[in-house]
Amino acid sequence: MKLVVLSDIHIDLPLEDQKYPDNLARLETAIERINTAYSDVDLVVFAGDLADRGRFAAPYEALKDALTHLSAPYALTIGNHDDRDSFCGVFGNAYADENGYIQSAHKLGGTHVLVLDSAAGAPAPDGFRGARAAWGQLCAKRLDVLQHWLQEANGQPVIVILHHPPLPLGLWGDPMLLREPGALIDMLADYENVRQVISGHIHMTTTAFHRGIPFTTIAGGCTTVVEDIGRRENRRRRTGPAQMAIVLSNAEQTTVHFDNYVDAHPTFSK
Repeated sequence: MKLVVLSDIHIDLPLEDQKYPDNLARLETAIERINTAYSDVDLVVFAGDLADRGRFAAPYEALKDALTHLSAPYALTIGNHDDRDSFCGVFGNAYADENGYIQSAHKLGGTHVLVLDSAAGAPAPDGFRGARAAWGQLCAKRLDVLQHWLQEANGQPVIVILHHPPLPLGLWGDPMLLREPGALIDMLADYENVRQVISGHIHMTTTAFHRGIPFTTIAGGCTTVVEDIGRRENRRRRTGPAQMAIVLSNAEQTTVHFDNYVDAHPTFSK
Protein backbone atom coordinates (compact mmCIF):
# COMPACT_ATOMS: atom_id res chain seq x y z
CA MET A 1 0.00 0.00 0.00
CA LYS A 2 1.26 3.46 -0.90
CA LEU A 3 -0.27 6.54 0.70
CA VAL A 4 0.54 10.23 0.26
CA VAL A 5 -0.34 12.69 3.03
CA LEU A 6 -0.33 16.49 2.65
CA SER A 7 -1.41 19.10 5.16
CA ASP A 8 -1.61 22.85 5.61
CA ILE A 9 -1.84 23.92 1.99
CA HIS A 10 -3.61 27.15 3.09
CA ILE A 11 -5.04 28.26 -0.25
CA ASP A 12 -5.29 32.00 0.27
CA LEU A 13 -8.27 33.37 -1.64
CA PRO A 14 -10.05 35.70 -2.34
CA LEU A 15 -7.37 37.96 -3.74
CA GLU A 16 -7.88 40.76 -1.24
CA ASP A 17 -5.52 40.75 1.74
CA GLN A 18 -3.56 37.70 0.62
CA LYS A 19 -0.86 36.55 3.01
CA TYR A 20 0.25 33.54 0.94
CA PRO A 21 -0.26 34.37 -2.76
CA ASP A 22 1.84 31.41 -3.97
CA ASN A 23 0.02 28.62 -2.16
CA LEU A 24 -2.25 27.61 -5.03
CA ALA A 25 0.83 27.28 -7.26
CA ARG A 26 2.52 25.20 -4.54
CA LEU A 27 -0.51 22.88 -4.50
CA GLU A 28 -0.28 22.54 -8.28
CA THR A 29 3.40 21.60 -7.86
CA ALA A 30 2.40 18.93 -5.34
CA ILE A 31 -0.19 17.49 -7.71
CA GLU A 32 2.32 17.38 -10.55
CA ARG A 33 4.83 15.67 -8.27
CA ILE A 34 2.31 13.03 -7.23
CA ASN A 35 1.20 12.38 -10.80
CA THR A 36 4.77 11.88 -12.00
CA ALA A 37 6.66 10.38 -9.05
CA TYR A 38 3.87 8.52 -7.24
CA SER A 39 1.49 7.59 -10.01
CA ASP A 40 0.86 4.21 -8.35
CA VAL A 41 -0.35 5.74 -5.07
CA ASP A 42 -3.49 4.17 -3.60
CA LEU A 43 -4.77 7.30 -1.86
CA VAL A 44 -3.81 10.95 -1.28
CA VAL A 45 -5.03 12.47 2.00
CA PHE A 46 -5.24 16.23 2.56
CA ALA A 47 -5.09 16.57 6.34
CA GLY A 48 -6.69 19.95 6.98
CA ASP A 49 -6.06 23.67 6.70
CA LEU A 50 -7.08 23.42 3.09
CA ALA A 51 -7.93 27.12 3.11
CA ASP A 52 -6.21 29.97 4.89
CA ARG A 53 -9.50 31.83 5.40
CA GLY A 54 -12.09 29.10 5.38
CA ARG A 55 -15.08 31.37 5.82
CA PHE A 56 -14.88 32.06 2.07
CA ALA A 57 -15.93 29.63 -0.66
CA ALA A 58 -13.19 30.76 -3.07
CA PRO A 59 -10.33 28.64 -1.68
CA TYR A 60 -12.45 25.49 -1.76
CA GLU A 61 -13.55 26.21 -5.31
CA ALA A 62 -9.88 26.60 -6.31
CA LEU A 63 -9.00 23.37 -4.50
CA LYS A 64 -11.81 21.46 -6.18
CA ASP A 65 -10.64 22.68 -9.59
CA ALA A 66 -6.99 21.83 -8.86
CA LEU A 67 -7.91 18.31 -7.73
CA THR A 68 -9.40 17.55 -11.16
CA HIS A 69 -5.76 17.29 -12.30
CA LEU A 70 -4.79 14.76 -9.62
CA SER A 71 -4.69 11.29 -11.14
CA ALA A 72 -5.02 9.44 -7.82
CA PRO A 73 -8.05 9.02 -5.55
CA TYR A 74 -8.04 11.40 -2.59
CA ALA A 75 -9.65 12.07 0.78
CA LEU A 76 -10.11 15.39 2.55
CA THR A 77 -10.49 16.55 6.11
CA ILE A 78 -10.40 19.97 7.73
CA GLY A 79 -8.30 21.93 10.21
CA ASN A 80 -8.66 25.04 12.32
CA HIS A 81 -8.44 27.42 9.34
CA ASP A 82 -11.31 25.60 7.61
CA ASP A 83 -15.07 26.02 7.91
CA ARG A 84 -17.31 22.97 7.54
CA ASP A 85 -20.22 24.90 6.05
CA SER A 86 -18.05 26.63 3.44
CA PHE A 87 -16.30 23.34 2.65
CA CYS A 88 -19.57 21.43 2.25
CA GLY A 89 -21.04 24.27 0.23
CA VAL A 90 -18.44 23.47 -2.45
CA PHE A 91 -17.75 19.75 -1.99
CA GLY A 92 -21.16 18.64 -0.73
CA ASN A 93 -21.34 15.86 1.86
CA ALA A 94 -19.21 13.34 -0.03
CA TYR A 95 -16.40 13.61 2.55
CA ALA A 96 -18.61 13.76 5.65
CA ASP A 97 -19.62 10.94 7.99
CA GLU A 98 -23.14 10.34 9.27
CA ASN A 99 -22.72 13.09 11.86
CA GLY A 100 -21.56 15.71 9.38
CA TYR A 101 -17.87 15.59 10.34
CA ILE A 102 -15.35 15.58 7.50
CA GLN A 103 -13.85 12.16 8.13
CA SER A 104 -13.70 8.82 6.37
CA ALA A 105 -12.29 5.28 6.46
CA HIS A 106 -10.45 3.60 3.59
CA LYS A 107 -9.34 -0.01 3.22
CA LEU A 108 -6.31 -0.12 0.91
CA GLY A 109 -5.30 -3.70 0.42
CA GLY A 110 -4.73 -4.96 3.95
CA THR A 111 -4.23 -1.51 5.52
CA HIS A 112 -6.98 0.69 6.96
CA VAL A 113 -6.51 4.47 6.66
CA LEU A 114 -8.74 6.38 9.09
CA VAL A 115 -9.07 10.12 8.41
CA LEU A 116 -10.42 12.15 11.35
CA ASP A 117 -11.94 15.62 11.62
CA SER A 118 -10.23 17.29 14.62
CA ALA A 119 -11.51 20.85 14.07
CA ALA A 120 -12.82 22.44 17.27
CA GLY A 121 -16.39 23.58 17.76
CA ALA A 122 -15.27 26.93 19.12
CA PRO A 123 -14.98 29.78 16.60
CA ALA A 124 -11.72 31.61 16.00
CA PRO A 125 -11.03 34.72 18.06
CA ASP A 126 -11.43 38.10 16.42
CA GLY A 127 -8.56 39.00 14.12
CA PHE A 128 -7.56 35.39 13.40
CA ARG A 129 -7.52 34.38 9.73
CA GLY A 130 -8.81 30.89 10.41
CA ALA A 131 -12.40 29.85 11.01
CA ARG A 132 -12.04 27.73 14.17
CA ALA A 133 -10.10 27.96 17.42
CA ALA A 134 -6.47 26.95 16.86
CA TRP A 135 -6.63 23.95 19.20
CA GLY A 136 -8.22 20.67 18.16
CA GLN A 137 -11.04 18.56 19.51
CA LEU A 138 -12.46 15.05 19.14
CA CYS A 139 -15.97 14.86 20.58
CA ALA A 140 -17.74 11.68 21.71
CA LYS A 141 -19.46 11.24 18.33
CA ARG A 142 -16.17 11.37 16.45
CA LEU A 143 -14.53 8.97 18.91
CA ASP A 144 -17.46 6.54 18.60
CA VAL A 145 -17.01 6.47 14.83
CA LEU A 146 -13.27 5.87 15.26
CA GLN A 147 -13.95 3.00 17.67
CA HIS A 148 -16.23 1.40 15.08
CA TRP A 149 -13.59 1.76 12.36
CA LEU A 150 -10.88 0.27 14.60
CA GLN A 151 -13.08 -2.73 15.29
CA GLU A 152 -13.80 -3.13 11.59
CA ALA A 153 -10.06 -3.30 10.88
CA ASN A 154 -10.09 -6.65 12.71
CA GLY A 155 -6.37 -6.64 13.53
CA GLN A 156 -5.14 -5.44 10.13
CA PRO A 157 -2.69 -2.49 10.02
CA VAL A 158 -4.24 0.91 10.81
CA ILE A 159 -2.96 4.41 9.98
CA VAL A 160 -4.78 7.33 11.63
CA ILE A 161 -4.61 10.80 10.07
CA LEU A 162 -5.89 14.01 11.68
CA HIS A 163 -4.95 17.67 11.55
CA HIS A 164 -4.01 18.32 15.19
CA PRO A 165 -1.17 16.36 16.81
CA PRO A 166 -2.36 14.54 19.94
CA LEU A 167 0.95 14.69 21.86
CA PRO A 168 2.79 17.67 23.35
CA LEU A 169 6.09 18.05 21.52
CA GLY A 170 7.95 20.56 23.66
CA LEU A 171 7.57 23.20 20.94
CA TRP A 172 5.99 26.60 20.41
CA GLY A 173 2.74 25.12 19.16
CA ASP A 174 1.91 22.88 22.14
CA PRO A 175 -1.00 25.09 23.38
CA MET A 176 -2.66 24.67 19.95
CA LEU A 177 -2.64 20.87 19.79
CA LEU A 178 -5.49 18.39 20.34
CA ARG A 179 -7.20 19.17 23.66
CA GLU A 180 -7.91 16.34 26.09
CA PRO A 181 -6.19 13.70 23.92
CA GLY A 182 -6.35 11.02 26.59
CA ALA A 183 -9.53 9.37 25.29
CA LEU A 184 -8.04 9.09 21.80
CA ILE A 185 -4.72 7.73 23.01
CA ASP A 186 -6.38 5.26 25.38
CA MET A 187 -8.51 3.99 22.51
CA LEU A 188 -5.60 3.63 20.11
CA ALA A 189 -3.42 1.94 22.73
CA ASP A 190 -6.00 -0.85 22.98
CA TYR A 191 -5.20 -1.85 19.39
CA GLU A 192 -1.76 -3.28 18.67
CA ASN A 193 -2.37 -2.87 14.93
CA VAL A 194 -2.17 0.97 14.98
CA ARG A 195 0.98 1.59 12.92
CA GLN A 196 1.08 5.40 12.66
CA VAL A 197 -0.75 8.53 13.75
CA ILE A 198 0.04 11.30 11.24
CA SER A 199 -0.80 14.98 11.74
CA GLY A 200 0.01 18.43 10.39
CA HIS A 201 -0.91 21.78 11.95
CA ILE A 202 2.47 22.80 13.44
CA HIS A 203 4.26 23.03 10.05
CA MET A 204 7.15 20.93 11.38
CA THR A 205 8.47 17.40 10.85
CA THR A 206 8.58 15.46 14.12
CA THR A 207 8.41 11.88 15.32
CA ALA A 208 7.38 10.57 18.72
CA PHE A 209 6.63 7.22 20.36
CA HIS A 210 4.06 6.92 23.12
CA ARG A 211 2.35 3.86 24.62
CA GLY A 212 3.53 1.69 21.79
CA ILE A 213 2.25 4.02 19.05
CA PRO A 214 4.43 5.98 16.56
CA PHE A 215 3.33 9.58 16.03
CA THR A 216 4.48 11.71 13.07
CA THR A 217 3.90 15.30 12.00
CA ILE A 218 4.64 16.68 8.55
CA ALA A 219 5.76 20.19 7.69
CA GLY A 220 2.93 20.92 5.27
CA GLY A 221 2.54 22.81 2.03
CA CYS A 222 2.45 26.45 3.09
CA THR A 223 5.58 27.20 5.11
CA THR A 224 7.96 25.15 7.23
CA VAL A 225 8.55 26.23 10.81
CA VAL A 226 12.07 25.79 12.18
CA GLU A 227 12.50 26.08 15.94
CA ASP A 228 15.78 26.14 17.82
CA ILE A 229 15.58 23.36 20.41
CA GLY A 230 17.59 24.80 23.27
CA ARG A 231 17.65 27.44 25.95
CA ARG A 232 16.29 30.25 23.82
CA GLU A 233 12.53 30.06 24.16
CA ASN A 234 10.28 30.39 21.12
CA ARG A 235 13.18 31.06 18.74
CA ARG A 236 11.50 30.05 15.49
CA ARG A 237 11.37 31.11 11.88
CA ARG A 238 9.46 30.23 8.72
CA THR A 239 11.21 28.85 5.65
CA GLY A 240 10.33 27.87 2.13
CA PRO A 241 10.06 24.08 1.79
CA ALA A 242 6.73 22.34 1.27
CA GLN A 243 6.49 18.72 2.32
CA MET A 244 4.41 15.60 1.77
CA ALA A 245 4.67 12.23 3.48
CA ILE A 246 4.92 9.02 1.48
CA VAL A 247 3.73 6.04 3.51
CA LEU A 248 4.50 2.46 2.51
CA SER A 249 2.71 -0.26 4.42
CA ASN A 250 2.29 -4.03 4.29
CA ALA A 251 1.52 -6.78 6.77
CA GLU A 252 5.01 -6.66 8.28
CA GLN A 253 6.07 -3.00 8.23
CA THR A 254 4.97 0.62 7.83
CA THR A 255 7.49 3.25 6.72
CA VAL A 256 7.06 7.02 6.42
CA HIS A 257 9.21 8.96 3.92
CA PHE A 258 9.29 12.74 3.47
CA ASP A 259 9.37 14.54 0.13
CA ASN A 260 10.04 18.29 0.01
CA TYR A 261 8.25 18.89 -3.27
CA VAL A 262 9.08 22.59 -2.97
CA ASP A 263 12.63 22.84 -1.69
CA ALA A 264 14.52 25.91 -0.52
CA HIS A 265 17.86 24.15 -0.76
CA PRO A 266 20.21 23.39 -3.66
CA THR A 267 20.32 20.00 -5.36
CA PHE A 268 23.80 18.54 -5.78
CA SER A 269 24.53 16.53 -8.89
CA LYS A 270 27.09 14.28 -7.16
